[in-house]
Amino acid sequence: MFTKHIVHLLCLSLVVSVIHCPARAQKLIWLGTLGGQWSYAAGVSADGSVVVGESEAAEGAERAFRWSPTTGMVDLGTLGGNWSYASAVSADGSTVVGTASRDDGTYRAFRWTLAGGMVELSTITGSSLAFGVSADGGIVVGTLGGGSATNAIRWLLSGAAENLLLKHAFGVSADGNLVAGVAWGTNWRNYASIWTPVSGTVRLGSLGEWSYALGVSANGGVVVGETLNPESLRRAFRWSPAEGMLELLPPIGFRESSAMAVSADGLVIVGEAMNPDDGGHAVWWKDSTVGEDLNETIAPLLAEGSILSFAAGVSPDGRYIVGGGYNASTGRWEAFLVDTAVRYAISGRLELQDYTGDITQIPITVEVRRDGIPVLQQAMRLDSDGTYTLTGLGVGTYDLSFSASHWLRRLVRRVVVAGSDVSGVDAILINGDIDGDNEVTLFDFGQLVFSFGSTPGDYRWNPNADLDGDEEVSLFDFGILVRNFGAIGDE
Repeated sequence: MFTKHIVHLLCLSLVVSVIHCPARAQKLIWLGTLGGQWSYAAGVSADGSVVVGESEAAEGAERAFRWSPTTGMVDLGTLGGNWSYASAVSADGSTVVGTASRDDGTYRAFRWTLAGGMVELSTITGSSLAFGVSADGGIVVGTLGGGSATNAIRWLLSGAAENLLLKHAFGVSADGNLVAGVAWGTNWRNYASIWTPVSGTVRLGSLGEWSYALGVSANGGVVVGETLNPESLRRAFRWSPAEGMLELLPPIGFRESSAMAVSADGLVIVGEAMNPDDGGHAVWWKDSTVGEDLNETIAPLLAEGSILSFAAGVSPDGRYIVGGGYNASTGRWEAFLVDTAVRYAISGRLELQDYTGDITQIPITVEVRRDGIPVLQQAMRLDSDGTYTLTGLGVGTYDLSFSASHWLRRLVRRVVVAGSDVSGVDAILINGDIDGDNEVTLFDFGQLVFSFGSTPGDYRWNPNADLDGDEEVSLFDFGILVRNFGAIGDE
């Protein structure tokens, strides 16, 4: 159903503090269908309680749906014809937008609300499609016309419609004032573009011959989509004013990717990873340019034979992800809702070698790497017995790099998280790296000599030269440095 969704639609580390609390389990919900053999989800409300998309009904008709835990999947109807689809939903889930057919065979953009049902948006003759909605449901963006005679449009809550200098409009910021889509380039190719009332149309460029902007963050600061790279491969991109267009790599084993939606802060991007001759996998990028296969993230929740094929929507906080995939339990292609929540924890004990001071006051930094690429960084403190807890990890195999002020970096390799918390991941950090270059050398010796005999408050005091933590740079610190002289930390 990914191809159908694309036709209807024409994305270094996050530093967090460790919070010691029970981990919430991830959840996967297959949303079923309206009685037919397939469905897919395109959008999700801010709290994950409402999902919208399209499903085949029992009689074979294709219909827009709105799903919630209390109502299940509800058919939103049409404008008199036999098909409809929903492409986006407001933050509170009360407003749904999409496109539906009329009894004359044409199609129109619609806004659906709990109070008023489905209302046609078009105020200009010709067909229209709606793809995006502002957070409050007041502004809708989409496209008028078809084929080469198309242009983007923005509908206001008042009913007024504005023509935009874009070919298509696919995404809109929370306040409705920045629209992301596609515009013609000088060579008559499609280029990802944005529009605002102040700046008008701005083309974002491409990494090759063309690009499409399919989603935008709440504040308009991050735009995501897909482009053709110099190797003629489809690749997801992330664009911001500061960084320009960055290529988002698919997970290992995939050659191509597409980004379709992005969280409010621009740190979580969702889409699809694929190979030219193979089906796709749902993928997400978490403040990284390398994607993670969502099937691996929630592997313990997937029945054998099931697969998440693409991710089309993400909640503003990045927690809830929706899309489509194959549910082996029912033998159907179905819409899904994933709650990524707080995931698994790794814990263990760190020994800060040769230290007699209060280890709970020493800041520890742990960098988490996957396939050699940093994916997370956490700042934390040790308990009085040296224990630590690292939170927020999905299923996978990780390398953990521990570092502290005057200790050498220690790398613990191949820590496997297989669907539960992992304990007993211990490490010993070697003391003596006063200058922080991850080696114990003559430079450290020179700094210790300069600070020798000093205590806190002296002008020569250097807390990193107080290797044993007794608040005095003394012969004991010299002994530690001599014993570890020449040691080199892990990279």
